[in-house]
Amino acid sequence: MQSVTSTVPLGEKTSFKIGGPAAWYAAPGSPGEVEELVLWAKGRSLPILVLGNGSNLLVSDAGWPGLAVDMSAALKNSCWHDACVDCDPGIRLSTLVRQAVERELSGLECLAGIPGTVGGALAMNAGAFGQEISACVEYVDTVHPGTGMRARHQLPEMEFGYRHSSLQRDGVLIVGARLCMKPGDGKALKETYERTLRKRRDKQPLDLPNCGSVFKRPKGGFAGALIEQCGLKGLREGGAEVSARHANFIVNRGDACAEDVRRLIAGIQRRVHEETGVLLEPEVVFAGEFATPLYEPAGRR
Repeated sequence: MQSVTSTVPLGEKTSFKIGGPAAWYAAPGSPGEVEELVLWAKGRSLPILVLGNGSNLLVSDAGWPGLAVDMSAALKNSCWHDACVDCDPGIRLSTLVRQAVERELSGLECLAGIPGTVGGALAMNAGAFGQEISACVEYVDTVHPGTGMRARHQLPEMEFGYRHSSLQRDGVLIVGARLCMKPGDGKALKETYERTLRKRRDKQPLDLPNCGSVFKRPKGGFAGALIEQCGLKGLREGGAEVSARHANFIVNRGDACAEDVRRLIAGIQRRVHEETGVLLEPEVVFAGEFATPLYEPAGRR
């Protein structure tokens, strides 16, 4: 079986550069090894944390008490067949988008610059500027976290919605997928791709560690606009700060701990709800135990 290592720091494996160690860590090289690891963890009653590029993830300061399965270390290949691609879960989404644009295929160009892997993008149905990855999905292969059994899911089964899918809800481990695009105008695709990258560089705080967008877009508005409206740009908790460049980003000024970020998230939720009536829902995934609860209005507790 794939070797399993004990007490591996996870902070260096997340884009936030924050988090304690995993009790156990493994980097599988095949779907079969993923199955073996799931059964290994099940036999020891260990919870499983799936790692990709470590974006959209906040690991607690205490770390992860079970097995962290790193899909990005070896499972990161793609194989193109005309307008379709068979891809591993650990390939970077940005790499796949670039490959599609180079092949003059349309469907992913507006996702340029989104951090993370294809596996994470599929689980949360990543999207931007009117495109979502789910529009290109033919099927997704998974391993069940309880049984270690492999399954193939066709598009209608996965219940894709805004930043959501049944893949995420059920906690399955994505081990592969086929995406299919449509031929497009090469020049127009390249222009859209480059324009999207420029927008991200201009508006997002790419110079400091962060997890990407912290909150989901609320109905009828934008999280960043609401946070800025409440005067929260620059708000700090310890080493964590609401970005002055984009209010829906929290940056690590260099010495932030996970609890700093969690307190800042809860504080933003409270202030925005008190001043606008909107309860922001985190997009970031929390792994491990946190002392600070997320904010809930009194009537919802």
